[in-house]
Amino acid sequence: MLFKFFKRKQLSQDVTHEKLEMDGMTIVDAYYIQDDQVELYKKDRERYSDALIYILSQYFSDVDRMFENTDDGEAIVAFQNGEPRKCIYLNPETIDQLRIYEQEMPLKQSILKICNLENDI
Repeated sequence: MLFKFFKRKQLSQDVTHEKLEMDGMTIVDAYYIQDDQVELYKKDRERYSDALIYILSQYFSDVDRMFENTDDGEAIVAFQNGEPRKCIYLNPETIDQLRIYEQEMPLKQSILKICNLENDI
């Protein structure tokens, strides 16, 4: 099952940054998620966030969760010697893709694939 969502910015061109109410949808970070998918989305999002941080920490000197309350939403950013090297947004597309990969391979390989690090094993 893929998540049904809309990006908050796509729906509201209003500069006041007010949250637009949508029937049957809930805002999670920068995205409207269908109400019946919110709990699963949040659970998967946190699980994958933790896994991304753990696995990327094995390849980079510093890994942080960043960009809370921004138009593009939160991301996991990996740094090497203070320079950003990878930025993986915790958006519905990423979560869906990780769910698909995880059906085909272990979680670590799924993370490495989405981060384009498969050849760095």
